[in-house]
Amino acid sequence: MAAKKYLTTLNTRPFLYEESKQVAALLHQGKTYDEIAEKIAQENVFQLTSKDRANRFYSEIQKRLEELDIYLFNQFLATDTQTSKGILFYALLKKDQLLYEWMREVVWDKFLVLDWQLSREETEAFFEQKSLQNKTVANWTPETKSLLMDSYHRLLHEVGMAYTEENEIQLQRLAVNYDTRNYLIERKETDIVEVVLGELID
Repeated sequence: MAAKKYLTTLNTRPFLYEESKQVAALLHQGKTYDEIAEKIAQENVFQLTSKDRANRFYSEIQKRLEELDIYLFNQFLATDTQTSKGILFYALLKKDQLLYEWMREVVWDKFLVLDWQLSREETEAFFEQKSLQNKTVANWTPETKSLLMDSYHRLLHEVGMAYTEENEIQLQRLAVNYDTRNYLIERKETDIVEVVLGELID
C-alpha cells in the first residue's frame, strides 16, 4: 500500500466540528452527499461569504466522515461533545498522515511520561526533522510550515486536548465515554486509538 501524502489541508480547512455535525445530521436524515452539496451551495449552510470556500470545506468534511463506520458515525451525532470531538479527531488522524505522526511522535510521547506542556520549539523540531526525511515537507515555504504548526496547536485546543495558561500550551487527555472508548480499543487501529486516548493500550 502506498504511503499517504503529507498534506497542508489544516491550513485552510481546520477542525470544522460544527460544520461536520451539520453535514452528518443531513446524512442521518437520509440525504445523499450530492443533495447536501446542492443544499450547501443554495442555502449557504456554513454561513461563508465564498462559495468556493464552502465547497472546499464540504469536500474535506465528506472525506473525514467517510472514515467513520456506522457505529462511530451515530456516536458522533448522539454522544457528548468531548467524545464527539474525539471521534472526528480519529477520522482526521486517519486521513492526515503528517498530523498523525506529529501527534504520535510529539504529543503522545509527552502523554506517556506525564509531561503536560507543549512548546512551539518542540513542534518546530518535528518539522525540521521531517524536512530532512521528506522532500514534500522540505519544499514547503517557511510560511507554510509556520501556518501548519499554528493549525496543529489550534486543533489541539479545538479538540479539547489542550488549553492555554500563561501563554503556555497545557495538554490534557480527552474524556471519551466508556462505550466509545471500548469500541475504539476493541475494533479500531491501535496506533491511532492510542493517540486519540493519549495512552498506551495493552
